[in-house]
Amino acid sequence: MNIQKLKEGIALHKTNSPKTYDEDINITVPLLLLNRKMLDGISNILVKKYSIVSAEFDVLVSLLIGGKDDFTLSPTELYDRLIFSSSGMSKVIKRLNDKEYIVRIDNPEDKRSKLVKLTIKGRELLDVALKDLVKYECEYFKNFTKDEKNTFSKLLFKSLQGME
Repeated sequence: MNIQKLKEGIALHKTNSPKTYDEDINITVPLLLLNRKMLDGISNILVKKYSIVSAEFDVLVSLLIGGKDDFTLSPTELYDRLIFSSSGMSKVIKRLNDKEYIVRIDNPEDKRSKLVKLTIKGRELLDVALKDLVKYECEYFKNFTKDEKNTFSKLLFKSLQGME
Protein backbone atom coordinates (compact mmCIF):
# COMPACT_ATOMS: atom_id res chain seq x y z
CA MET A 1 0.00 0.00 0.00
CA ASN A 2 1.34 3.40 -0.93
CA ILE A 3 0.58 5.68 2.03
CA GLN A 4 1.29 8.86 0.10
CA LYS A 5 -1.19 7.90 -2.63
CA LEU A 6 -3.78 7.10 0.06
CA LYS A 7 -3.30 10.57 1.58
CA GLU A 8 -3.54 12.19 -1.85
CA GLY A 9 -6.71 10.23 -2.63
CA ILE A 10 -8.35 11.32 0.62
CA ALA A 11 -7.37 14.94 -0.04
CA LEU A 12 -8.83 14.75 -3.56
CA HIS A 13 -12.14 13.33 -2.30
CA LYS A 14 -12.33 16.04 0.35
CA THR A 15 -11.77 18.69 -2.32
CA ASN A 16 -14.28 17.20 -4.75
CA SER A 17 -16.96 16.52 -2.14
CA PRO A 18 -16.47 19.04 0.67
CA LYS A 19 -20.01 18.61 2.01
CA THR A 20 -19.59 14.84 2.29
CA TYR A 21 -16.19 14.63 3.94
CA ASP A 22 -14.63 16.39 6.90
CA GLU A 23 -11.37 15.98 8.82
CA ASP A 24 -12.58 12.70 10.34
CA ILE A 25 -12.01 10.93 7.03
CA ASN A 26 -8.30 11.21 7.84
CA ILE A 27 -9.03 8.87 10.76
CA THR A 28 -11.78 6.63 9.42
CA VAL A 29 -10.21 5.58 6.13
CA PRO A 30 -6.79 4.60 7.55
CA LEU A 31 -8.50 2.93 10.54
CA LEU A 32 -10.79 0.99 8.21
CA LEU A 33 -7.84 -0.17 6.11
CA LEU A 34 -5.79 -1.09 9.19
CA ASN A 35 -8.73 -3.01 10.65
CA ARG A 36 -9.31 -4.92 7.40
CA LYS A 37 -5.63 -5.84 6.99
CA MET A 38 -5.34 -6.96 10.62
CA LEU A 39 -8.57 -9.00 10.56
CA ASP A 40 -7.62 -10.68 7.30
CA GLY A 41 -4.22 -11.62 8.72
CA ILE A 42 -5.76 -12.86 11.96
CA SER A 43 -8.30 -14.95 10.05
CA ASN A 44 -5.53 -16.51 7.97
CA ILE A 45 -3.51 -17.42 11.07
CA LEU A 46 -6.55 -18.91 12.81
CA VAL A 47 -7.55 -21.04 9.83
CA LYS A 48 -4.10 -22.15 8.69
CA LYS A 49 -2.46 -22.72 12.06
CA TYR A 50 -5.37 -23.58 14.36
CA SER A 51 -8.13 -24.81 12.02
CA ILE A 52 -10.73 -22.46 13.49
CA VAL A 53 -12.55 -19.49 12.01
CA SER A 54 -12.80 -16.03 13.55
CA ALA A 55 -16.35 -16.62 14.82
CA GLU A 56 -15.19 -19.68 16.76
CA PHE A 57 -12.23 -17.79 18.17
CA ASP A 58 -14.51 -14.91 19.22
CA VAL A 59 -16.73 -17.30 21.20
CA LEU A 60 -13.71 -18.88 22.91
CA VAL A 61 -12.26 -15.47 23.84
CA SER A 62 -15.67 -14.34 25.14
CA LEU A 63 -15.77 -17.37 27.42
CA LEU A 64 -12.20 -16.72 28.58
CA ILE A 65 -12.70 -13.02 29.28
CA GLY A 66 -16.36 -12.80 30.23
CA GLY A 67 -17.08 -16.24 31.60
CA LYS A 68 -16.16 -15.49 35.21
CA ASP A 69 -13.94 -17.92 37.13
CA ASP A 70 -15.40 -21.02 35.49
CA PHE A 71 -15.26 -19.65 31.90
CA THR A 72 -18.98 -20.27 31.43
CA LEU A 73 -21.68 -18.21 29.72
CA SER A 74 -25.19 -18.85 28.54
CA PRO A 75 -25.84 -18.78 24.80
CA THR A 76 -27.84 -15.57 25.38
CA GLU A 77 -24.83 -13.92 27.05
CA LEU A 78 -22.72 -14.97 24.07
CA TYR A 79 -25.31 -13.45 21.66
CA ASP A 80 -25.12 -10.21 23.63
CA ARG A 81 -21.32 -10.10 23.36
CA LEU A 82 -21.06 -11.11 19.72
CA ILE A 83 -22.94 -10.28 16.57
CA PHE A 84 -24.42 -13.62 15.57
CA SER A 85 -27.92 -14.74 14.84
CA SER A 86 -29.35 -17.43 17.10
CA SER A 87 -28.88 -20.08 14.42
CA GLY A 88 -25.39 -18.79 13.63
CA MET A 89 -24.41 -19.05 17.29
CA SER A 90 -25.82 -22.57 17.48
CA LYS A 91 -23.66 -23.65 14.53
CA VAL A 92 -20.51 -22.13 16.05
CA ILE A 93 -21.23 -23.73 19.44
CA LYS A 94 -21.77 -27.11 17.77
CA ARG A 95 -18.47 -26.89 15.85
CA LEU A 96 -16.58 -25.90 19.01
CA ASN A 97 -18.23 -28.70 20.95
CA ASP A 98 -17.29 -31.20 18.22
CA LYS A 99 -13.67 -29.99 18.45
CA GLU A 100 -13.85 -30.34 22.26
CA TYR A 101 -12.96 -26.69 22.87
CA ILE A 102 -16.21 -26.23 24.81
CA VAL A 103 -18.76 -28.39 26.57
CA ARG A 104 -22.45 -27.85 27.16
CA ILE A 105 -23.42 -28.17 30.83
CA ASP A 106 -26.71 -28.00 32.69
CA ASN A 107 -27.80 -24.56 33.82
CA PRO A 108 -28.48 -24.76 37.57
CA GLU A 109 -30.75 -21.71 37.36
CA ASP A 110 -32.83 -22.92 34.41
CA LYS A 111 -33.20 -26.65 33.75
CA ARG A 112 -34.48 -25.93 30.22
CA SER A 113 -31.18 -24.47 29.03
CA LYS A 114 -27.54 -25.44 28.80
CA LEU A 115 -24.51 -23.27 29.50
CA VAL A 116 -21.39 -23.09 27.35
CA LYS A 117 -18.11 -23.79 29.14
CA LEU A 118 -14.55 -23.47 27.90
CA THR A 119 -12.62 -26.75 28.24
CA ILE A 120 -8.98 -27.20 29.18
CA LYS A 121 -8.30 -28.00 25.51
CA GLY A 122 -9.98 -24.71 24.54
CA ARG A 123 -7.91 -22.77 27.09
CA GLU A 124 -4.72 -24.39 25.84
CA LEU A 125 -5.59 -23.38 22.28
CA LEU A 126 -6.25 -19.80 23.41
CA ASP A 127 -2.98 -19.61 25.34
CA VAL A 128 -0.99 -20.39 22.19
CA ALA A 129 -3.20 -18.60 19.63
CA LEU A 130 -3.47 -15.36 21.61
CA LYS A 131 0.33 -15.15 21.86
CA ASP A 132 0.61 -15.62 18.09
CA LEU A 133 -2.06 -13.03 17.37
CA VAL A 134 -0.63 -10.43 19.73
CA LYS A 135 2.79 -10.95 18.15
CA TYR A 136 1.22 -10.52 14.70
CA GLU A 137 -0.71 -7.39 15.74
CA CYS A 138 2.36 -5.83 17.35
CA GLU A 139 4.00 -5.75 13.93
CA TYR A 140 1.49 -3.06 12.93
CA PHE A 141 2.64 -0.83 15.78
CA LYS A 142 6.37 -1.50 15.74
CA ASN A 143 7.06 2.02 14.46
CA PHE A 144 5.30 3.58 17.49
CA THR A 145 7.27 4.76 20.48
CA LYS A 146 6.14 3.58 23.90
CA ASP A 147 4.48 6.98 24.50
CA GLU A 148 2.71 6.81 21.13
CA LYS A 149 1.40 3.32 21.96
CA ASN A 150 0.07 4.59 25.30
CA THR A 151 -1.56 7.59 23.64
CA PHE A 152 -3.07 5.45 20.87
CA SER A 153 -4.46 3.02 23.43
CA LYS A 154 -6.01 5.84 25.46
CA LEU A 155 -7.57 7.32 22.32
CA LEU A 156 -9.01 3.97 21.26
CA PHE A 157 -10.59 3.42 24.68
CA LYS A 158 -11.87 7.01 24.68
CA SER A 159 -13.47 6.39 21.29
CA LEU A 160 -15.09 3.19 22.59
CA GLN A 161 -16.45 5.03 25.63
CA GLY A 162 -18.14 7.45 23.26
CA MET A 163 -20.06 4.50 21.77
CA GLU A 164 -21.50 3.24 25.08
